[in-house]
Amino acid sequence: MSVGRRSHVVLIASNFWPELIGQSQTAAEFAFFLADRGVTVRVVTAMPFYPEWRIWPEYRGAVWSTEHHSGVTVYRSWHLVAPSPSTFTRILHEATLSLVAVPNLIRGLAGARTAFIVIPALSYAFVGTILAAVLGVRTVLVVNDLQPDAAVELGMMRNPIMIGISRWMARAAYRLADEIHTLSEGMRARIARDLRRPDKIRLVPVTIDPGELAPVPLEQNEFRSRFVPSGVFSVLHTGNMGQKQDLDVLLRAADRVRGDPSVRFYVFGDGATKDAFLTQRDALRLSNVEHHPLQERRLFPHMLSGADLVLVSQHAAVADVVVPSKLITAMGAGAMIVAACSDNSEPARLV
Repeated sequence: MSVGRRSHVVLIASNFWPELIGQSQTAAEFAFFLADRGVTVRVVTAMPFYPEWRIWPEYRGAVWSTEHHSGVTVYRSWHLVAPSPSTFTRILHEATLSLVAVPNLIRGLAGARTAFIVIPALSYAFVGTILAAVLGVRTVLVVNDLQPDAAVELGMMRNPIMIGISRWMARAAYRLADEIHTLSEGMRARIARDLRRPDKIRLVPVTIDPGELAPVPLEQNEFRSRFVPSGVFSVLHTGNMGQKQDLDVLLRAADRVRGDPSVRFYVFGDGATKDAFLTQRDALRLSNVEHHPLQERRLFPHMLSGADLVLVSQHAAVADVVVPSKLITAMGAGAMIVAACSDNSEPARLV
């Protein structure tokens, strides 16, 4: 097929709408943005599972599915997933997705003029990049999370063989890509170490919609009216509950002010460390820490502007391998922010 006949753009990402947080939101907004402007878009992704680490009930029992949403065609594939993910089950998750998704990847890539392939799902991105190269599709690798660097620095991956294989896959994907997009100077510098052509790396920072995140006045703020009693100082964490977020810092802070009834901590979210977080909260008998499920998107600006303080915590070990999008959205909502992070990290630089 000649380049002139190539008809569409394909987005390859392990997370996509209707998942509520993380890479799925960025990927979905990008796909729907292109479709709104007349671009034919195909998405090749997984059955929704994040942040609960369970395939959603309505998607169980199928190996592949095809959907159409707002002008976007979505191809989904089954994958193994464990509710309490370990390094081993995370590897199985990516391996099964990469294998089962091959037919959908070929369907999505066939005839595409450009493929946008999203990391952090490294093996899935690696397979997508290989197939794109075989089919002659121009590839833009979108690196939102440096893998395996983050897993190694968090202690989640220790096996030297697995680390070596993962680093080889990352280098191969970087070199095969026609263009690489990443979020920060620190991430760009790390990627450049593995490239002969660092000029193909573009810095594309996290962006926001200021209209959507406009601060909501207190008298109209549903977060305050539904969750926060009068006179209470509210500290908020919302989004993913994973190892990178280092939510132990929130529990330590709550423990120090447990005797002050005017301060409460609100955690809205789900993720790999949710159960451990709640177990530790209960063991410490922290009645000043509330946990709630993720809320519908329209409440997000209410929460960010309604909280007295938004906590953006990041494990010190991942100083320059990931940029929390939550920090940018909190800034866009006019929130008061405390960033608990390494002083040489991207969040520290932004603050």
